[in-house]
Amino acid sequence: MMVMKQMLKPMWPHNSVQTSSVLKKKMNRLSQLAKLAIQVFQKQIANLGYQPFVHFELEGGYTPDCPVGGKKEGLLDYVGINRALCDLAIQALLKPEYWQCQWEYVSKFEGQSSLKVAEDLDAALFLLPALLKKFGAQKVYIKPIIWGGDRGRLATGSKILFSSDKKIVHIPNAIQINISATDEKGENIIPVGGVGECLQQCLLNTSYECSLLFLPEQEAFDRLQLKQRFGLEKELCSPDDLSGGHQGSIALYKQWGKHNQMMGVIPLLYDGKGRVLTSIQDWRPLSRVEHRLGAASQYFNSYVNVVFALANLADALKQKQGVSTQDSQDKDQTQVNLGDSDALLLAKPKNLPSSLLNDGKNMGAVEVFLKGQWFETTINQAVADMKKTDNLSIPINLGSMLKQAVLDLYSSPIKI
Repeated sequence: MMVMKQMLKPMWPHNSVQTSSVLKKKMNRLSQLAKLAIQVFQKQIANLGYQPFVHFELEGGYTPDCPVGGKKEGLLDYVGINRALCDLAIQALLKPEYWQCQWEYVSKFEGQSSLKVAEDLDAALFLLPALLKKFGAQKVYIKPIIWGGDRGRLATGSKILFSSDKKIVHIPNAIQINISATDEKGENIIPVGGVGECLQQCLLNTSYECSLLFLPEQEAFDRLQLKQRFGLEKELCSPDDLSGGHQGSIALYKQWGKHNQMMGVIPLLYDGKGRVLTSIQDWRPLSRVEHRLGAASQYFNSYVNVVFALANLADALKQKQGVSTQDSQDKDQTQVNLGDSDALLLAKPKNLPSSLLNDGKNMGAVEVFLKGQWFETTINQAVADMKKTDNLSIPINLGSMLKQAVLDLYSSPIKI
């Protein structure tokens, strides 16, 4: 007799119409459940007295539609693209990135809700390929690696000048999540009382278990190894393990930004040649924790990743108020009073899973997520807490349902 067996296997490498239809239904269900979880965490954080903010940075690439040697070779019409994004009510900008023919989508800081930010990125992942083709692109890539995407190496001793070396470069593309929050006075709380350090530590503790959420396909794990495999240490800062600190894979930004630049510098007076004579620094509104582990992918679910960000933020805020949502066995790791010290001092670097599925020796990201408990229990507990004060028509086991919806993307019925 023929029976059906569930096997852990990504659905997206298969190109059949039936598989595409099933995958679309599963991804839509995942998004709908995640939207409910976002609403729960937004309410929970609001009840704690704060407003959360999550912003995305997405990298991608393109092949120009102009012939080699053309006057506009390699150039996108970014003004036209950003005007189109504005017309579509997507609160984001597109700008050139480091490599030739690489672009970056950046959420605007305009006070929009975390749900709106997720909706915008979800729309952008769908719309950008067609949109960019109207403004100078022949092909558009939203994928972890653009193999053979450029040529060149940085000159010795330089971080900006390229040498005459024209070896092929494989371009990595990231999705980064920036997380912050304001209090009832509208002031950023990340740099106050160790909140940023606590949030950074929470993300360090949960990213291993939840790597499947921001590394949803095998090529996303290949991306993390580009430096070692192809000698791109100087050109790339893509992290390959979990680390904290100023410029680690989960970075806390205060006075200094990613490139050791002063943040929030506001010019006050210029000379006749446009040079800044005096300025002030107001970095506090820009302070944030940046999660830099994610990989660009058409299968990246913006809603689920906002849930991941908000769940960690809620944990951090409750810990600073003396309430931990972690199991007692985790308290020594997560319930810490960091003050203004760097979370790197307490965080031991930990390697991420090296693959999507098990490789025979080590667990892949799918099984790590399957065996993990934090994501599921944190959402379930948040729903239970909210039901005590709000009349929410949300399933009490929403976390369990959301976890299963993630795993359903990697299971397909196989006839035996």
